[in-house]
Amino acid sequence: MTDSTQVRALLRYQDEPVPYESFCAEDRYLITGLTFWQHWLPCHLHISPSVYVAKEDGLILGLISLHAITRSKACWQVDHLVVHPNHRGRGIAQELLRFACALFGSQGISHFVAEVSDQNPAALSLLGSCGFKRSARITHYQVPADLKAPATEAESDCFRLAVPDDQAGLYQLHQDVLPPDIRLTFEYISDDFRVPPLKIESLDKMARSLLRSRSWFWLSEDQERKVITSACKVTAHREGDYHLEFAVNQGFSHTAPDLVKFVLSIMRRAGMKGMVIAKAYDFQAPVVEALEEAGLERVGNFSLLTRDYWLRAKTPQRLTLDAVSLNPLAKPAINLPSSRELLGRGLTSGIKDSLRAKAFAELSENLTGEYRRMEGFDLK
Repeated sequence: MTDSTQVRALLRYQDEPVPYESFCAEDRYLITGLTFWQHWLPCHLHISPSVYVAKEDGLILGLISLHAITRSKACWQVDHLVVHPNHRGRGIAQELLRFACALFGSQGISHFVAEVSDQNPAALSLLGSCGFKRSARITHYQVPADLKAPATEAESDCFRLAVPDDQAGLYQLHQDVLPPDIRLTFEYISDDFRVPPLKIESLDKMARSLLRSRSWFWLSEDQERKVITSACKVTAHREGDYHLEFAVNQGFSHTAPDLVKFVLSIMRRAGMKGMVIAKAYDFQAPVVEALEEAGLERVGNFSLLTRDYWLRAKTPQRLTLDAVSLNPLAKPAINLPSSRELLGRGLTSGIKDSLRAKAFAELSENLTGEYRRMEGFDLK
């Protein structure tokens, strides 16, 4: 049995819900034939998802798969971490995760992320023990098949398809929307929002061109400020599978309902039907409310877990000492004289001699010459 066949069978043992992106990524592993040859190259040269397996006697017991979420390949997402049910409890998943983090970390990769279902406490505990922390909560919504095209009052000129000149604006929008800690973890660059040129002739031709590009943006722009206020990234994993991710500037949160309605309406008119999944972060509350108002069904709650090596490297190690309470010190055993005592008896010998000489001079003036002679004062 080849490794590809064993991996295909092992992925069927995922008991808990997985993000829709990870589910669609399974086809990429099987289509590329598990390009193990790329593991001899540095990770920034990998052209397909990286898969590492744990084998015993020729049988695959577990696997871990990762892919870069940015063009700079500075942040990698853990898509799958699966162990065969008959071999769970042996620490295989933890060793696979530590191996992948150590391997990529040794090549300069500083950031790792993972989306784990809230119904999978074992995975949350495992990732937490390996240095991951929860940074956000994610809710996945599915567009029902019988959902009618929402009626929107927004004019067609309010929203448009992104063009190559919108690359910088889309990058700035996502930098403004993401919280600071997640922004540093994802480490987006401007090329991550590259928009290919498209010829828009008719709705049908536009739909075929978009499907060939696999990814595109719908957006709204403030003409006065010349900024992109909101955008929706549509990813076509394959025909009939679409993934939506919204970004709305906080100052223009009122545009979220119109953006959601427009995207659903234009996809329906373009014939893009099938499995449509929308992802919403908890820090984008207007988007969550707009998706629920549009009638989308909630299909899963996930946690965004992040691990940053640079935080540990930059944190200095400090020695902390417990507080010690000391009794107040008593008065010293040596009693020092006060300033008054020093003035009374602290005169130097020079001062004493000068006072004595002055008193002797005054006394000698009052004595008569005879007395002075009798007493011998004038003796030379």
